[in-house]
Amino acid sequence: MQILNCSLKQTHKTIKTMKKVFMIAAAALFIGTTANAQEVMKQTGGEQNLEVLFAPLGGSPIGINAIKYRKFTSATTAIRASVFLGYGSTTSKTLGGGTDGNDELKTTNSNFNISIQPGIERHFVGTDRLSPYYGAEAIIGFGTSGTTRDAIYGTDNSIKSIKSSSQGTLNLGVNAFAGMDFYFADNIYMGAELGFGIGFSSQMTQKSESLDFNGDVVTSETPGGSSFNAGPTVVGAIRLGFLF
Repeated sequence: MQILNCSLKQTHKTIKTMKKVFMIAAAALFIGTTANAQEVMKQTGGEQNLEVLFAPLGGSPIGINAIKYRKFTSATTAIRASVFLGYGSTTSKTLGGGTDGNDELKTTNSNFNISIQPGIERHFVGTDRLSPYYGAEAIIGFGTSGTTRDAIYGTDNSIKSIKSSSQGTLNLGVNAFAGMDFYFADNIYMGAELGFGIGFSSQMTQKSESLDFNGDVVTSETPGGSSFNAGPTVVGAIRLGFLF
């Protein structure tokens, strides 16, 4: 019984100590925040800005879907532009060429995309740390995709490389958005953004090549289509940026 009483007393003492530690930490945080409340940690005009996307619970905690740049012309106005440039290519190999069918045949799928989104932001006064804003941006993008493969012809399964398909796509749109930046340190912020946009996509003529029995290239064309869409847009990650 005496051991149990000692254990209970020790546990109670530990809890009291932990409470004191938490109270001291909370008080220190409050005092530090109050002391810095008058320090302006966000933009005042003339700064430049780069940012990345931060997804702490995702497979890639920090990622970039475009290079985003901002220039603050004043404390409440910023011009911005997001630029994306991407290229991808994958190649697969099979056998089937030549008289014995053991010659290698390659198939390559590739794509290229470029887009730019220029826009303007209007920031509210907010607080020394918080900078809410709204704005609008244009969306201009172009992409191509295609497949190049080795085709066989003739009785001896001769091989010739052709473009079995190729097509380009033009994307245009506008987006209205609203968001906020919270500066948790001097010139360093975390933020979120959402908006509503409309977009138009036009697919260009699709071109396809094939071989006849003599190895001559036969080209065919298929008219492209178009699509129109409108709806909400959300940046699906925390924006993390800095001023310089």
